[in-house]
Amino acid sequence: MDCPECGLPATARNEGRAWSTGGPVEHVRLHCVLGHRFFGPATTLLRRLRAA
Repeated sequence: MDCPECGLPATARNEGRAWSTGGPVEHVRLHCVLGHRFFGPATTLLRRLRAA
């Protein structure tokens, strides 16, 4: 997986589910080789990766 900020390789880790008013939401954590870090809902991250 590539970093949505710089495009360099990044590692992704599933952080499980968090409950919201709409039901459970899958969360992930990304960390790239330059140190960019992202944590949040998987659907938001996927949208950001597709837009890059």
